Amino acid sequence: MSTSLRGAFVLAAALLGAVALPSLSPAQTSQAPVVVPTPAGDVSVLADRLEEVGPDNLLVATGNVEITRGNARLIADRVEINRETGDAVAQGRVIFYDGEDQLTGRRIDYNLKTGTGVVYDSEARVAPFYRIGGERMDRLGESVYQIRKGVFTTCEDDPPTWAVKFGDANADLEDFVWGTDASFWVKNIPLIPYFPIFAAAIRRERQTGFLFPKLGNSSSKGFQLELPFYWAISDSADATIAPLVYTNRGVGFTGEYRYVLSDQQRGNAHGFLLQESERNGATRGVGSIRHDWQLGPGLSLKVDVNAVTDDRVLSEYGDRLQQRSSQRVESNIFVTKTWESWNFVANVFSYQDLTTRRPVELRRLPDLNLQGVRQPIPHTPGFLWELDASYVDFVRDVGSEGQRLDLHPRVSRPVSLDGLVTVTPFVGGRLTAYDTTVTGFRNTRGVSAPIEETEKEGRLRRLFEAGTDVETQFSRVYQAGGTWGIDAIQHSIEPRVNYTWITGTGQDRLPVFTDGVDRIPDTSLITYSLTNRIRARTTTLADGEPQRWEALRFVIGHSYDLRSATTGDLTGTLIVQPIDRIKFRADVAQSIHGQGVQSATSDVVVRVDPVSVSVGSRYSDPGNFNFLTTGLVANLSRWVTIRNANFFDARTLSFVEARAAADVKFQCWSITVEFVHRERRDDEVNFAVNLLGVGGPIRTSLGLGALESSGEK
Repeated sequence: MSTSLRGAFVLAAALLGAVALPSLSPAQTSQAPVVVPTPAGDVSVLADRLEEVGPDNLLVATGNVEITRGNARLIADRVEINRETGDAVAQGRVIFYDGEDQLTGRRIDYNLKTGTGVVYDSEARVAPFYRIGGERMDRLGESVYQIRKGVFTTCEDDPPTWAVKFGDANADLEDFVWGTDASFWVKNIPLIPYFPIFAAAIRRERQTGFLFPKLGNSSSKGFQLELPFYWAISDSADATIAPLVYTNRGVGFTGEYRYVLSDQQRGNAHGFLLQESERNGATRGVGSIRHDWQLGPGLSLKVDVNAVTDDRVLSEYGDRLQQRSSQRVESNIFVTKTWESWNFVANVFSYQDLTTRRPVELRRLPDLNLQGVRQPIPHTPGFLWELDASYVDFVRDVGSEGQRLDLHPRVSRPVSLDGLVTVTPFVGGRLTAYDTTVTGFRNTRGVSAPIEETEKEGRLRRLFEAGTDVETQFSRVYQAGGTWGIDAIQHSIEPRVNYTWITGTGQDRLPVFTDGVDRIPDTSLITYSLTNRIRARTTTLADGEPQRWEALRFVIGHSYDLRSATTGDLTGTLIVQPIDRIKFRADVAQSIHGQGVQSATSDVVVRVDPVSVSVGSRYSDPGNFNFLTTGLVANLSRWVTIRNANFFDARTLSFVEARAAADVKFQCWSITVEFVHRERRDDEVNFAVNLLGVGGPIRTSLGLGALESSGEK
């Protein structure tokens, strides 16, 4: 018999045998899914092999088992399903997909009817980087679990670089994890053996819980520890409360509360309080309240109230040099209303002077200002008018006080001479009324300058002013032809001359509240300036309009008083920005009477990825200071950034403040180490750690230094 005939015979015999022999079991080799009806909808069961076992209607699925119930999907090598109760037991390469989240375990008990279940020796991976595991995870609902003997981390390595272990926890994989009896581990070391609660947000930025502690050491304050607790009060409000310890000073806390009431209304409040139990028992503190409210079109309210317990709390507990060198703490309440041609500002202003113990602060309760911007006079073509009006009630404990009403209207008439020169003559008047008259001066202990002695007698000052502005502009455009990406540059020369003449009556025995208003002598002054500008325009970009910017500005100015035959300082400003990454600015005032440079400032910033460098100087001859500042930020790699800032006093040849810091980033955590040196003050080393997915951005500042206040000047 040929080979082909033998093969056909064997195949036919096998087919006949399969038809003739009785079935040994109800096993099904088809991969067609089995549907199990439940109150929540049908559940489909798909496997390589499905069979019914025993009288309990037990369905056994083996080989590439996949069970789907809504957004949940269970994959395993073997699953036993009780059709009556809906209970399913999955074993062997078990994976449970709860929506977008993946859970793995040694075994999963899952009820097809209720959607609840248990994952044993589990680990859940939650996008984008969370890992949550436990000895047992009980599924209570969609993405909601109760965890026993659990662990939380965002690290990929095993054992993880850091992890939080807890006794029991509740987790919503779309929202948060909240655990008790927690400990913090670095690899296999329990770095923090116990803390009562732990919380972390999942897939959102805000969640109540402790943030990572901030540590530091100061040569004057000792060891420093701050343990911030973040409270997500609601979707529109949160708070941070941080207990604080200085081993050489005492204990205290910082607090910050933030809220958003609507798109038009938001604010915050923060405070610092320290009991110096290790020093002298004093209570030191700083407080601040800010509120912004857009009341309506053109109408707004701004509140910025600040206070300190004593004159030295900022200098001793502040962090940045600007905060530590504050000379006063200001408080303001503004109500502002704007119209097309008018602005009204009502201000309540107070401050605390940190340079003297005597209460010499000059408060303004209130300060009302009405400004009419330059606008046409009706029925008078070409003529413009403007108005500045103010009323202030000056209040203080030591020194002169009183009320002042000031009205300052002005009329002008711009005239163009053939489009070459614009001449704008103006006339105006100024009427200033006081309810106080100065009768003499006296010296007061603790106050450096003489104090005015006054009596309640009204004074009225009348000023008349006249003058003219003369200005013109010459410009020319040069084509650059795409050199360095520049299509064209425009050079303009803008000379300007101003003459102002002021005379008046009632200018004696006036209280001096603000120099710019109260000290206006008879004047016959010429000021003149020359401005050179170079503006550049790039070639047309493929994605839109060309860029335009001011590449250079050079201004020189001078003044001459005809009445006293005296000249003012020669002033100059130079701004250079050839490209976006380089900017230089310098301002200088030079005496022409042989007294040298009176003041000078300069700043240069160069950004060449990955390095940014800044150098600046601040000099004042009358103010007797000469500072140099430097700054450096260098991203050495995607993992390492170094920063440096220095404030050098050129008069004493000392570093008033010097800072050096390094940020080191890893897959699931980062650390910042900062060293701060302050001449004749103290030295500090501060540490801050940021765990991926836990807490906020890195900030090494502790206590008062971690709070910012706009009232510090």
